[in-house]
Amino acid sequence: MNVRHINYFRQWHGALVTNMLTGILLALALLPGAIAFSFIAGVSPTIGMLSTGLMMLVISITGNRTLMVSAPSSGVSLVVAPLMSSHGMSAVILATLFMGMIQIVMGLCRINKLLDYVPTGVVIGFMNALGVLLFTSQLNNIFNISNATYVIAVASFLIIWLSQRYIKFMPAPLIAIIILTICAWFIKPDIVYVHHLASLHIDIPMLSFPNAMYDMDIVSIASLYGLTMAIVAVVQTTLTARMMDGVTATTSDKNKETIGQGIANAVVALFSGYGGSALVGQSRFNAAMGATSRISTLITGAFLLISLFVFGDIIGQIPMAVLASVLITISLNTFDRRTISFIKIAPIKHACIVMFTMLIILSTNNLAAGVVIVTILYYLVKRFKNKKGRDI
Repeated sequence: MNVRHINYFRQWHGALVTNMLTGILLALALLPGAIAFSFIAGVSPTIGMLSTGLMMLVISITGNRTLMVSAPSSGVSLVVAPLMSSHGMSAVILATLFMGMIQIVMGLCRINKLLDYVPTGVVIGFMNALGVLLFTSQLNNIFNISNATYVIAVASFLIIWLSQRYIKFMPAPLIAIIILTICAWFIKPDIVYVHHLASLHIDIPMLSFPNAMYDMDIVSIASLYGLTMAIVAVVQTTLTARMMDGVTATTSDKNKETIGQGIANAVVALFSGYGGSALVGQSRFNAAMGATSRISTLITGAFLLISLFVFGDIIGQIPMAVLASVLITISLNTFDRRTISFIKIAPIKHACIVMFTMLIILSTNNLAAGVVIVTILYYLVKRFKNKKGRDI
């Protein structure tokens, strides 16, 4: 047994009780996002929870960066949404399968070496555009519905803000969901609930290949969406892995993480779920709660899958305005805090890079397009001007 295998088995060691409790807390922290991101993608909340649980189970085994959390994310969900709207769930499943396979190939080709050449301004523009898309996608769940919806939304923001300041043992979004779901249960206001927009019935998932793989028109469309999903996932996951390296004062192999996440996405697709990427906030939460081994993420996946069958009826009673408030809060935290300081270094040049990246993403509604197009243009212009080095 070589050193690599020994290190892998050591990553399963740690305080068992602490890691199990952290895993359960992490599962609770993932619940709001799993449900809310599913509505962005246009899929049922049960599919979102199934995908999250399966991905956490698999990534706990195949991932390279321990303690990092991967699940359906805002970026991937925004890519999935138009495909789901135009071609349905079967095409989304096929795209997720392509996404996983493309990620595996990218990892084997050491794609993260190329990501080192993506200008900082493009990364900042990517994160800011993601925040804008996420923010605007939720406005129709709050406005022009009823006065009670406005009250629920304001109460959600207030509870989340207060909980973040004074309650540390439980995720603030989960507290808002619990309190306001109970209040809505008793008061019965004129608002929209989760069960109004989606069926929460689910059968035990079986391993199967997507039906759409026999339709070449859908295969070609799904492959393009799969490529876009893979690019978005690699960018988000690499940024999160770098952050977690700093938080834990350890290093990780981003290419192996890409391969591990690709395997996880492929498995999720074979069980009729949709793809995901690393999540910054939840990864930080896992480390902050005291997790030290892969056990925490394994327990998270198992708990979420059990919750899917136990809490289905309760999930249906969650007010949509609460989930919208949760996602808007997430969107505000998505904006890159380096934006102003980065632009101050070279106002015209850096502002153009950031704004052009955002403009392309927002006009095309394609997160990968902004990264690829602006990066290529950046180096073409740089070559034209005969400059050396790259913008950092």
